[in-house]
Order: sequence, then structure tokens, then C-alpha cells
Amino acid sequence: MSQEFEFEENLRCYFFGQNFSKEKMTKSTGLAGFAIPDLGLVYRSRFSGTLFECQYAGLLALLRFIDTNKKSFKGIRFEILSDSAVVVYQVTQKKFISEELIPSFRAVIGFQKKIPFKISWVPTEENISITGLAEMPSISSEIDLNLEIEIKDKKKELGKGHIPF
Repeated sequence: MSQEFEFEENLRCYFFGQNFSKEKMTKSTGLAGFAIPDLGLVYRSRFSGTLFECQYAGLLALLRFIDTNKKSFKGIRFEILSDSAVVVYQVTQKKFISEELIPSFRAVIGFQKKIPFKISWVPTEENISITGLAEMPSISSEIDLNLEIEIKDKKKELGKGHIPF
């Protein structure tokens, strides 16, 4: 039984990405993820890339989750928030995309054609996908969502994550 969600406003979603290198533009192990506080969902996955590649991976994981569960999200508009000023700027202004980020950027633009969302910047302390996890409600057992998410690109699998309850 599939349940559709009803929200009076946009559904707020947050994404993040980070790498663990001191030199953020060097490819290294990091994390990518997202949170949807109103649903009590948090997703985390290991990811190897530069800081911006990790951030795009978090956004793409969120967009894949929304697209996979589009029947449950029928009629909902998404407000996507992140502290990633570069990714938010590139997606909103469609400028200054470096060569290594073009595939991720194009994938996001492809989702814009299928998912009604706007993307905005928030300060790090307001990015609930990084902070404030203790304040999130637990997911309702009545909600029927596909929680299997993989971060991939066309050339390789980038990582698998899980959504804790």
C-alpha cells in the first residue's frame, strides 16, 4: 500500500558532501548524504572525490531518492537546501562548472526536468543533513518508501549508503 504525503508548503530537503583531506580539491574518501526532516530520513554514504564531487553526490542521491519514490511524492514541491555555495550557485546560475563536475551538473539538470524543486544556500549550522539529527522525528512505519539508494555515475558505482531509523 503506497501512501501519498500531503504538505501545505514545500517539503524541505537538505544535502551535504565532505571529503576528509586537508586539501579539499584533492580526491579522497569522504561522505555524501541528505536529510528530509519532516519524514525523519537521513542518508549517508562513503564517497571518494573532491569536496565539490562529494557535495554533488549528496544532491544526486537526494534527487534519485525523490525520483524513485515519485508516486508517494505526487504534487509535492521540494525546497532543497545546502551549505554548498558552489553547487547551489552552479545549479541556479548554470555558470562556472569545472570539467570534472560537468557530468554531475548535467545529471542534476536532468532531474530538474522531472522533479519540481528549487535549491538554495543555508549556513552550515542550519544544514540539518550535517547537524541537528537528534532533533529529527523517527520515520513512521506507515510510510511506504523505497529506501534503497546507490550513488552511481555512468562509469562506476560510487558508493552505497543506508537510511538509519
